[in-house]
Amino acid sequence: MNTTTDRESDILSLMGLSKTTLLTIALTFIFFPVLLRKAIFKSRSRPQHLETFNQYINSYSTLRPAALTTHLTPTFTHTVLPLSLNWPSRDTSAFKTHASVIFSLFRTFRMIPQPEDQPRVFVDKERNTVIAHCRMGGEVNRESEKGKILVGQGITEWWNECVLFVEMDEAGRMVKGVREFVDSRKAGELMQRLSGIQEA
Repeated sequence: MNTTTDRESDILSLMGLSKTTLLTIALTFIFFPVLLRKAIFKSRSRPQHLETFNQYINSYSTLRPAALTTHLTPTFTHTVLPLSLNWPSRDTSAFKTHASVIFSLFRTFRMIPQPEDQPRVFVDKERNTVIAHCRMGGEVNRESEKGKILVGQGITEWWNECVLFVEMDEAGRMVKGVREFVDSRKAGELMQRLSGIQEA
């Protein structure tokens, strides 16, 4: 008879613990520090990524391209999808020009994560990317050349939707790139309504 094993079993029995429970406790003490480190990183990284994302999408409401490009890295790229639209990727300078054209159409503009009453914004921590389905648009600017074209067609507001993939640096403070998957039908319709004035 193995008296040591019997003695261990007696002790565990008195403590109300099984060997399986004891093993679980031991593994918890081994792996808890690892899980804690991951949780701390998660809690630190996600709020910063979300804060930068909110600053980025809120800057659309300013209608100022300079505000929109505040948090961009020097190597920033902006890509509109699907590829069937045949729009080239833009660096910061080209993106700023593109934003100027879009903003000139509007008196007000908003980028609104959906659903509006309880927006679902996701953070892919491994890829430092924030993902959100957004509704974008606003009131047409009746005073601008391009706005007058839409108003002349009876359109006083214009809205589209997109899924944004906003990639950031590891700290979550700067935007490295944006992939904007838009409703291609609405995007194409806007280009047609503007009769070629809208930039390609």
